[in-house]
Amino acid sequence: MKKKSYYIASILFLLYLVLLIWIILFKLQFSITALDRVREINLIPFYYKEEISFHATEVLENVLIFVPFGIYLCLVFQRSRLRSKLLFIAGMSMLLEVCQYVLAVGRSDITDLITNISGGLIGIFLYNTVVRLFHNQRRIDQIIIISATIVTVVVGGGLLFLLAVN
Repeated sequence: MKKKSYYIASILFLLYLVLLIWIILFKLQFSITALDRVREINLIPFYYKEEISFHATEVLENVLIFVPFGIYLCLVFQRSRLRSKLLFIAGMSMLLEVCQYVLAVGRSDITDLITNISGGLIGIFLYNTVVRLFHNQRRIDQIIIISATIVTVVVGGGLLFLLAVN
């Protein structure tokens, strides 16, 4: 990957991480005072006290939100082994769950850890599969960076608009 592309991918990855933290820790709130104070831990995978249909959606959302994480890791840390990438995903997911508990801004849940890691692995798998299918990693990287830039501008613009009207 060219140096310029690497820097752009790194910046996009950092912006993604900021958005990920905002979604997971701050639940898309613009004020920390608007957050519910909840401090719970669930160590039983896929166990829920309440209605199950809501949780099936939450599980899918957790997987999907971490797919870009795996893709960005492949872009930014191309020479890293799968195990290193997996440890990074698991570490970040664990850090977010611990922060939720410490800050009392959500439920720390083993299911979230499992689904987050699964999403990151899916992202790594998708990236590697596309590169193998098209035999042109540099071109694939360019397409991903351009697509991610467009998505980042649209999402960032939408968030700035929401900030302006609130």
